Amino acid sequence: SCGGFSLLRTISWLVSRWQMFSDVEMSRDVAICAKHLIGHTFHQEILTRLLQVLTHEKACRKHGFYLGITSVKSIGKNKNKIININNNNEDNHQAQILTFPVSFTCRTFLPARGDVLQGVVKMVLSNGVFISSGPLRYAYLSPLKMPDYHYVQSESDDEKPYFQKDDLSKIAVGVVVQFVVLAVRFKERPHKIRNDYYVLATLEGDTLGPISLAGSDEPYM
Repeated sequence: SCGGFSLLRTISWLVSRWQMFSDVEMSRDVAICAKHLIGHTFHQEILTRLLQVLTHEKACRKHGFYLGITSVKSIGKNKNKIININNNNEDNHQAQILTFPVSFTCRTFLPARGDVLQGVVKMVLSNGVFISSGPLRYAYLSPLKMPDYHYVQSESDDEKPYFQKDDLSKIAVGVVVQFVVLAVRFKERPHKIRNDYYVLATLEGDTLGPISLAGSDEPYM
């Protein structure tokens, strides 16, 4: 029946999305200034600093985006280090830096070719559309990968351009679009600060394109 087919399709989509997420064991050296531990809970301070490290790094080639720490496995012995801090070229101060090797489990999200994703359209240009999906900020959808859609230029400053099909369905800013990952590129930045993934998207396939709002059976128009 049509209902049975829809259910199987939904289950298949959920399975494909679940496979994008993993819990992986990782380790990092977490450095904390000794004076920051005064009056603070040791484990909470370590966790806070570890979250800051992962937020700055954002992603890695092997595991994808870091979504959150699910557990801390172990915290090793600290390695004391004294560093000089120059304050406005006047006074030199010494600070004790404690470095702890931390083993932990992290929830990650790794986009791959063939994955089915949903995202919100952030920008529409004549040469393509940019979609954001969770931690993935840049999924590029080329007009060549939007079968039967044509570009509609805005006629006023208040109206934004969009892509539209003959059935009047739109791909516009703010619209939720279901798409397939066509290609993935990882970009590692200097010092691993805000690494990122870039995706090429396609709407070539069934059940792809603008989808209805949560709680609504009506498609975006």
